[in-house]
Amino acid sequence: MRHEIIFRTKFITAIFAACFFVALCLPAFADGGGNEEGTDTTAKVASVTPEVFSVQPDANVQPNEKMVRAGLLYDMDQKKIVWEKKMDVAFPMASLTKMMVALLTVEDIRSGKISWTDKVNVTKLQVAYVKGRRRTVTIREEYSLEDLFKAAMIASDNAASEAIAAYINGSVGSFVARMNTRAKELGMNSTFYSNPTGLPAYRASLTNSSSPTDLLRLALEMMQYDEIIGTTSQGFADISNGKRTSTLRNHNRLVIDFENEVDGLKTGYTRRAGFCLVATARKCEHRLIAIALGSNSPTLRNDFVRKMFDGYYSSIGLEKLGNQQENKTVTASAAAPAAKKKSSYYERTKNYLYHVVKPGDTLITIAQLYPGVSVKELLRFNRISHKKILRRGSKLRIPLKA
Repeated sequence: MRHEIIFRTKFITAIFAACFFVALCLPAFADGGGNEEGTDTTAKVASVTPEVFSVQPDANVQPNEKMVRAGLLYDMDQKKIVWEKKMDVAFPMASLTKMMVALLTVEDIRSGKISWTDKVNVTKLQVAYVKGRRRTVTIREEYSLEDLFKAAMIASDNAASEAIAAYINGSVGSFVARMNTRAKELGMNSTFYSNPTGLPAYRASLTNSSSPTDLLRLALEMMQYDEIIGTTSQGFADISNGKRTSTLRNHNRLVIDFENEVDGLKTGYTRRAGFCLVATARKCEHRLIAIALGSNSPTLRNDFVRKMFDGYYSSIGLEKLGNQQENKTVTASAAAPAAKKKSSYYERTKNYLYHVVKPGDTLITIAQLYPGVSVKELLRFNRISHKKILRRGSKLRIPLKA
């Protein structure tokens, strides 16, 4: 019995001694045990303090704010924001996600890790009819990294973006983690990525999202690389998989309509995000960056951005977009009768546009989004009754006004 008591006493004493030793050593282990490499790693993943942009509203930039959920207009030369709406609030960004894919790709190319000529395999699912039956078949194609980059940034191809991600980091998941890390390094603290495409996640809380301010930070970083603007400024581009050549058309119609003036940057659309655009323009070496999130249609979105560009360029004494092209046309065909100038972007593209109905939309709120359009005109143009229930996702035709 005595031996048992002595043993227990020694055992308890040993436990207390061990706890005292751990208490003394714990701070050293918490600091990384004096390992400087461990300290550096923590610093790399930490969020940086983002730059605070100067906001100086310009009276000549007065777009219809109801046409977008959020956005801003930035004068890159004067380093100031001249118009903004909810610029620090995060919203779904759809394929604007591919802007980060482009940045990481070019950074790796510049560092010598990969090359534009690298061959990358792309796997796609395609519907085919075999013996009269509809089936989904897997197709594997090989493209150069440069052609996939064009497909992702010009035509917003999701398979191309995923292929780039998997090729650069070995897996899509690893690349997405890197996207989030790079965002933190740039001070994009309101930004989250769950995939490299911008497609909706199975849960709304996991959908890729960002704020106009964060997207501006990303755009400014991208502007340091001529390769990016060299791609996004192309209205059309050809890519080849060795067997056939495809022609891509830029989803950013402003690049096509205002060649050599609007040269980027990326479009996006999902039902949650609406129609989004980060656009860059340069006139007389004066560069602007416009961001528009959550518009109801691509034509409204483009017209909204164009009017911001025009308003600010006029404010600083420059001509509106397209004036150079119009002057060249008149000079080349002086004998031809002058064509009637149309003041709106969407007037040059269609006779009408579609409004995609969102939750909470009514005929009154929809009419308010389109200057000069009344509820009565909406009813007549769509041949519907005022008692009709507007269903989410349905489309209404909107008559355009001169």
